[in-house]
Amino acid sequence: MGAPPIAGRTGSPIGPEERAEYARVVEEALRSGALGEALRNAPPAAVERLRGWAHEAVEDLWPQAAAEHREWCRVRTARDVPDAPSHTPSRAAAGPGGDLVAALAVLVPLTAGAAAVIFLVLGYLLMFVGVQQAAGASLVVTGWAGAGVAAVTASLGLGRLAVTARSRSGPARRSAAEEAARADWRAALLERAVLPYLHHRLLDAADPGTPSGSEQAGPRGRAGPRFSSPGFDSPGFGGPGAAR
Repeated sequence: MGAPPIAGRTGSPIGPEERAEYARVVEEALRSGALGEALRNAPPAAVERLRGWAHEAVEDLWPQAAAEHREWCRVRTARDVPDAPSHTPSRAAAGPGGDLVAALAVLVPLTAGAAAVIFLVLGYLLMFVGVQQAAGASLVVTGWAGAGVAAVTASLGLGRLAVTARSRSGPARRSAAEEAARADWRAALLERAVLPYLHHRLLDAADPGTPSGSEQAGPRGRAGPRFSSPGFDSPGFGGPGAAR
């Protein structure tokens, strides 16, 4: 059962990430507490009606968790703002010097490895046939030295690659502060807005004679009466805490 798109006005704070989070909060509310118990015994159409009404009323429900949403936006903005001193080395590394280092990190292990193989093969071959034993021994020593250089430079190159990958993927990860702010906003949206609204409309959703979706939408395109505060009194509902 897909959720309908969230309708937003021009200049609305509801961005793509907020749209996805709001849809998840609505689904969580439909399964939680007393509301979820009531809907298990309600007609299937009641769930679809409540889901549609919740998405149509998003502009009225949004202000109930506006403070928590502003805090989440502040933390996200702080994460996305680059730190100029920390990015200076990366910009330098992206220039000609950085390209040279990257090229050497690839060429040196390959060249040293190839030379090591050639020297070892020639050295052991000369020692095996008994011709120029001293020259063969020198080639073997040189070959093993080249193998060591290849191993060390390859390890350094792999380490540099791992550090670069970690530094590039780091900013995309959510910080603990951002996760906490996001969780606070979701909880406020669930408890102060979505759950009270769905409880308020529960009896309407269970009534087969009640129009659904846009059939009951008001002049602003939202279902039913405007919701401006969770301080209402509807049958069988005593506030957000009753749904927990």
